[in-house]
Amino acid sequence: MALCGGAVSSLREQIAARPAADAAVLPGSLTAAAVALSLAAGLTALFARLGPVSATPAAVVWWLPLPAGRRGLLRGELRRAVGLAVAAALAVGVPVVLAWNRTPAGVLAGLAAGALLAVTAVAVLVVRQAGGGGRWVPAVAGSMTALALVGPAVAGCVVAGLGVALPDVAGRDWSLPAPVAVGLLGALLGAVVLCLALADRRLADLPAGALRASGETAQYATASVFSLDTRELGRALGTTVRRPRRPLAWRWVRRPWQAVVAGDLAVLARSPWRWGQLAVGAALPVLAARTEGLAELPALVAVTVVLGWWTAATSLGEPSRRASAAPAADRGLPLGGAAVVWARAVVPAAVLVGVCGVSALLVGQGAGAPVAWLALGAVTAPAWAGAAVRAGYRPDLDWSGPVLASPMGAVPVGVSSTLVRGPDVGLLGTAPVALALLLGTAPWWLVGAGLLWSLALGALAVGTARPPD
Repeated sequence: MALCGGAVSSLREQIAARPAADAAVLPGSLTAAAVALSLAAGLTALFARLGPVSATPAAVVWWLPLPAGRRGLLRGELRRAVGLAVAAALAVGVPVVLAWNRTPAGVLAGLAAGALLAVTAVAVLVVRQAGGGGRWVPAVAGSMTALALVGPAVAGCVVAGLGVALPDVAGRDWSLPAPVAVGLLGALLGAVVLCLALADRRLADLPAGALRASGETAQYATASVFSLDTRELGRALGTTVRRPRRPLAWRWVRRPWQAVVAGDLAVLARSPWRWGQLAVGAALPVLAARTEGLAELPALVAVTVVLGWWTAATSLGEPSRRASAAPAADRGLPLGGAAVVWARAVVPAAVLVGVCGVSALLVGQGAGAPVAWLALGAVTAPAWAGAAVRAGYRPDLDWSGPVLASPMGAVPVGVSSTLVRGPDVGLLGTAPVALALLLGTAPWWLVGAGLLWSLALGALAVGTARPPD
């Protein structure tokens, strides 16, 4: 908390030393609240995906079949979930509370309220888990995450286009009298105690099948974290692709590589979660560029461009990751391994042309030459498409080399070269956009150079991606 608060204060000093940007119309407090809401919704989806109460495979085998109550066994899991929720709420709430209130008492009260709300959310999730009605939580939380980021970004672009300035509500005095604040915190604490008591009583009603499924998912995710394998972590927490309501007609599919493209399109069309990732990836840089304070730091906007576009590329790299995990389907096609990999890059390149182009166009709003900004974002699509394919086909971690002792255990020295395989190409491909942000304009010579640079990086990334043997 102290480190996060110091970073926010240092960032505020850097922003104050720079002139204000004309197209930055969103107050920093509004953006902080939107990001915090999206993170809270994402954490809620994560807790719902993991249980939040689960049983390890050993507990499932040894303890659940016994004719005894399981409340005592699961109370430790409940305490662990509550502790993780409180820690996450404090980490997420520091920037938001500092944006709205800067007095020590107000900051502590805001953090306490956030922690109590996190505990309440965990207790409610446990109750819903016992009732078997929490399957819709991840979908609703994902939708809320997308709306929390896309909504302010779109509103900021509309307001900037109309030339209207929004008032900074955080600049007002929102402090409550001490008795009122203490009373609200007391009422919230009472609600937390009641929710926890109800959740503790419902622990005995948790079905063994749900506990077993959540425990397997949690163990899979934990093993992926400790083995530093982010690809396996995504598989552990990933969502299933829904079945189509009606069969799709692929009349244009006449060649093997077209069948690969059709399969990738089907995966994207049947997964609403991927569409949400694309929307969030396009909106994240726009939100930073339209926010007062953040827009004055081009380097920070460039960082959000990389994070947002990598989120979009990750959503489009799902077919490559599946093909790397189960290469038998691709081997049945009358295509060579290199041809299949090149076919996997068609859908990411086509979709990212629109996503990156629209995102760059909105980021450059107010800087002039909108067509140049649109083209500058679109020409980075080959690099990000190559990055998605390169990351999907990256090899497993090599544990045969020298290792380094760490608090997490033995870590291979060369693990970073595997983890950055994919994002490195996207980062290099975004260099022209970062240069345009630093210059404040997008000249056409930069667009041409960016196209050649992106095509070279994309070809290198796809050419060096190899399916497993």
